[in-house]
Amino acid sequence: MSTLPRRRLLQAAALLPCLPRPAVAAAPNNDAVRRLLAERLRHEGVGLAVARFDGSTVDLAAAGPSRQGGDAIDPARHRFEIGSITKTMVGVLLADAVLRRELTLDQPVESLLPEGTRLRDSADAPIRLVDLATHRSGLPRLPGNLEPTAVPNPADPYAAYDDAALLAGVRQFKATRPRDAHWDYSNFGSGLLAWVIARQARLSLPELFRQRLAQPLGLTGMEWAAPGAAGKDSAQGHNPAGQPVPAWHFLALGGAGAVRATAAELARYGQAALGGFEHPLRGAFDLALQVHSDLGPAPNARMGLGWMLAPELKLATHDGGTYGFSSSLWLNLGERRGALVLANAMVMVNDLARHLLNPSQPLRDVAAEKQAQVAAQQQAALAVPAQALAPLAGVYALNPRFKLTVRAQGGELFAQATGQGEFALFAKSPRLFFARVTPLEVEFEGAEGPAPALVLRQGGQVLRFVKD
Repeated sequence: MSTLPRRRLLQAAALLPCLPRPAVAAAPNNDAVRRLLAERLRHEGVGLAVARFDGSTVDLAAAGPSRQGGDAIDPARHRFEIGSITKTMVGVLLADAVLRRELTLDQPVESLLPEGTRLRDSADAPIRLVDLATHRSGLPRLPGNLEPTAVPNPADPYAAYDDAALLAGVRQFKATRPRDAHWDYSNFGSGLLAWVIARQARLSLPELFRQRLAQPLGLTGMEWAAPGAAGKDSAQGHNPAGQPVPAWHFLALGGAGAVRATAAELARYGQAALGGFEHPLRGAFDLALQVHSDLGPAPNARMGLGWMLAPELKLATHDGGTYGFSSSLWLNLGERRGALVLANAMVMVNDLARHLLNPSQPLRDVAAEKQAQVAAQQQAALAVPAQALAPLAGVYALNPRFKLTVRAQGGELFAQATGQGEFALFAKSPRLFFARVTPLEVEFEGAEGPAPALVLRQGGQVLRFVKD
């Protein structure tokens, strides 16, 4: 297990984000929602808090305890780590700074860094603020000095990563391609973006968040999880096995995922995005929710400032995950309504949020997934000679924005999807492999020699990746 968060391959609705079509089914009532949550918790997780909302109303529901053996979750009281949903808030803060004329979207990041600190792409072009906000900067998922071997406290990996470490990470960065070439999800980029916004505003990150977002929206209970933060009424996080894990704290990279919120608070944030009440950030939300990049995590996805968008469906979304929490927020901008799910365990909740927004969207068959996962754990692996694994290594593309990198090392094969963690592959035959972290199969084409393509089978999907 990595010391830093690694999504399952199906987190955010499989390899290709599944953006729901407009609702056609009747919305379930709160009793039905609670039954749905209780059924999910029979198979995985500890507790869940959800909200469905429009511009003027919020329906809250919850199931399960705030901690193992603890009190029942109160969706208006217990706070969850919302992880990367924080990035949408950073996008709103950037938009607000632009409207204040403190920054411009095309402004080079290096102009906001200490003198002499450069941040350029492989063509020596300055990386801009909008590149950070849309994940097209080319910055890696994490800074080179925050990889697992560099983390002093694996249980709280971001807590010691301070300003000096962030600037060292920027200086160590060596671009391998031009900006705008690819969509590459980057916690490094989002954290750096929030840091430079705060530096320009002459505020600490917690104060930037409090003064410019939480207070204007009436969300003063939302918390920025800096070291020493009170953590009042925080739910306990749990790993996928349901064991309690420590809370996370952030210094310089807080923009990657530092916010804690209740379901009620996050619903009010969603209402603010929908224009459900008067507030001073209306213009900032409007700017953040515009398309700022045609490069996104899927062919039908675009990027706002921190938000993932499906413009033709008028949808905006973001998921979040830490080692103890998972979250998903969806907005239907056209119909001015939304849904969210917060979990106090590292489980998949994207399908729940999509279903609450649009009941015609299918739910995962969690029971079948668990059975398949147990079978995969028990399945014996075939030993394949290292010389037969080497030709399988390479980068395989589903599309220009989503790729699977396969590497062979020490007689083993590993795979890593764009923006996600690496996992091991085990052989059924010299060209057919399975994973144990989640039920899937990878079959390499060609009888021998370098594989020209691979086919990935997971959850009923069959996807072909062609070697770059």
